[in-house]
Amino acid sequence: MYPFKEETRALVELVRRLVHDYQAPLEARKLRGEQLTWADYAPGRQAAREVGLWGLGLPAQLGGAQLALVDKLAITEENYKCLTPLRFGGVILPNMFDLQGEQRARYVDPILTGGKALCFAQTEPGGGADPARAVATYAKKDGGGWILNGSKIWISNFDDADAVFVLARTAREKGAHGISMFAVEKSNPGLVARLVPMLGGFITHQLTFDNCRVDDIAVIGGEGAGFKGAQQALSDARFDVAARALGVAQRCYEMMVAYAKQRNVFEGPLSEKQAIQSMIVDSWIEIQQNRLMMYVCAEKADRGEDTRVEAGMVKMTCTEMASRVIDRAIQIHGAAGCTYESPLAHWYDHQRMSRIYEGPTEVHKYRVLARRLLA
Repeated sequence: MYPFKEETRALVELVRRLVHDYQAPLEARKLRGEQLTWADYAPGRQAAREVGLWGLGLPAQLGGAQLALVDKLAITEENYKCLTPLRFGGVILPNMFDLQGEQRARYVDPILTGGKALCFAQTEPGGGADPARAVATYAKKDGGGWILNGSKIWISNFDDADAVFVLARTAREKGAHGISMFAVEKSNPGLVARLVPMLGGFITHQLTFDNCRVDDIAVIGGEGAGFKGAQQALSDARFDVAARALGVAQRCYEMMVAYAKQRNVFEGPLSEKQAIQSMIVDSWIEIQQNRLMMYVCAEKADRGEDTRVEAGMVKMTCTEMASRVIDRAIQIHGAAGCTYESPLAHWYDHQRMSRIYEGPTEVHKYRVLARRLLA
C-alpha cells in the first residue's frame, strides 16, 4: 500500500463504507441483469453529499470538497473496486471556476446544487487524438451571438446532461489559439443527437450542430481560450482514468487470489500451481509499481508542478496494466470469469476502451513521452 497520510486513509475508509452500504447492492442487481437508472444512484449520491464528498476537486467557495489530487485519486481508486461506483456530483470544468454573473447563474450554480449536469464534446469524426488540428466544427459570429456548424462523436454522458460544452474553431488561422468553448443547451433546436452504442454497454452519441445559434454568454472562458481550458480538464481526467484502472485491477487481484485458494483441480487448490502463482505475483507487482508511480506524480501536481506529461504517462501505464490483470483474473476463473454474472466480464469490456479514450496509449507513448525525452 502507498503510505497515505492519516486524513487520506480516513477518506478511503469512509468511501469504502459508503460503497458497501449503497453501491454493492447495485452491483449485485447489475450482475443479475437489471438495468440501473440515474435514480438508482441517488441514495449513494445523497449520502456522499451529506458527509462532504461533493465536487471532490471543486474550490470550497463553490461548495466543493477542495481535495488535493492525492486524496481524489485515493477515493477514486477505492470507489472503482465496485462495478457500480459512487457518483460524487458537482462536476464542472476547471475554466468554469471563475465564471461570474449570468454565466455562473446559468452554467455553474445549477450544477453545484445537483439540478443540472453537463457533458464535454471535443472529438470529431475526422480525428480525435490531435484536437488542436482536428477541430473542424466552426462557430461564426452573428450579431449578438454565434452560429455553430459541425459534428462531434463518441460523446459520453449526453443522456444525463442538460448542456454540452463544445470546442469549436472561431479563427481558422490561429491553431489551438483559434478554438473557443461554447455551452449549448441540450434543448437547442440546432443540436441533433444520434445514439452510438459502444463496447461494454457504454452509451455515446454523435452530435450534429446545424446552424446552431447560441448567445454571447455561451462563450466559456473567453474567445480563443477553449483549447487551453480543455487541456486542463484532460490532464485531470487522465489521472482519474488511471486511478479507476488501479481500483479495478486491485479488485480483480483480490478475486483471483480468493478463487485460486478455494478452487480445487488436479488433487489440490489452484493456488498451489506454479503458473497460477506466477500470474498472481505478477499482478501484485504491477499494481504496486503503478500505484507508487501514480501517487508520486500526484504529489508533484499538488505541489503546483506541471504534470501534463506525467498525467498521460500514468493513464497509459495504469490502463495497460489493468487490462493484463483482468485478463489473468479471467484465465484463472475460467468459464466463470467469462459470464456477465461476474464483474470480470464487464471490466474486460470496459477496460479495453480505457486504453483509447482520454488519449490512446500510442499517442501518449510516441507523441508525448518520446517527444519530451528526445527534445
